[in-house]
Amino acid sequence: MGSNCRSGCRAKDCESYAACLRSANPQMNARTRNTIMNQTYDKTDMDLKAYRSARVNGIQPEGTTIEKVRAAEQASRALNRPYNAEKDPPTSMLVNKRTVEMTNRMANAND
Repeated sequence: MGSNCRSGCRAKDCESYAACLRSANPQMNARTRNTIMNQTYDKTDMDLKAYRSARVNGIQPEGTTIEKVRAAEQASRALNRPYNAEKDPPTSMLVNKRTVEMTNRMANAND
C-alpha cells in the first residue's frame, strides 16, 4: 500500500491522501437515511409550511409549530375572522361561544 493511500484504496499508488480520497468518489447525502436530524428537518419544514400558509390567510399563530398553527386556524373558524396572537387571547382560552363572543366584542371595540 502506498504511504499516501487510505486503507480501502484499490490503486495503492496515489500521489496524496486527498487524491486517494477523490479517486474513491465518496458520496455525501445527508437525506439518505432516516436519522433524527432528518426527522427534525422534516418536522421543521412541515411546521414552517403550515405557518406560511396561515400567514398568507391573515392568521398570526402563537408560534411556528404545526400544533400552534392548527390551534390558530381553529380559533379563526370560531371567531369568523383571522386569529391574531398579538391581540387575541391565547387559543386555549377560546373554548366556548361566550369567550369567542367576548373576544370579538373586545376586538370590535378596539378597532
